[in-house]
Amino acid sequence: MNQFQVSQPEKFTFKADDWPKWIKRFERFRIASGLETQADENQVNALIYTMGEEAEDILTSLHLCPQEESDYEVVKNRLNDHFVARRNVIFERAKFNQWQQEVGESKDHFITVLHCLAEHCGYGDLHDEM
Repeated sequence: MNQFQVSQPEKFTFKADDWPKWIKRFERFRIASGLETQADENQVNALIYTMGEEAEDILTSLHLCPQEESDYEVVKNRLNDHFVARRNVIFERAKFNQWQQEVGESKDHFITVLHCLAEHCGYGDLHDEM
């Protein structure tokens, strides 16, 4: 049986807007590579290493106790808190309401962009009806 080789995601840019996509990609890597079955400490080390050198400083700034620092979910959630800033719902709704389809843009792409913009508008259940 051939074994499937998975490459690590690119290093993180350390831009807050890039975090949700990057961590989602890392989660896919974690599952596909079998990393998720390893000890939490190994998973944390892989996460920090893959993110890049600046991640060491950020991890230190989170002031986690040693037990928390070796718990993958705790570290990931604290990094989420660090990178995902509170969004201004009014601004996000204005951006959503003013978005226009660009010349030559397919309808499918335009609708996909609208759905992505709606994610941050706080529309709750209405999001699925759009």
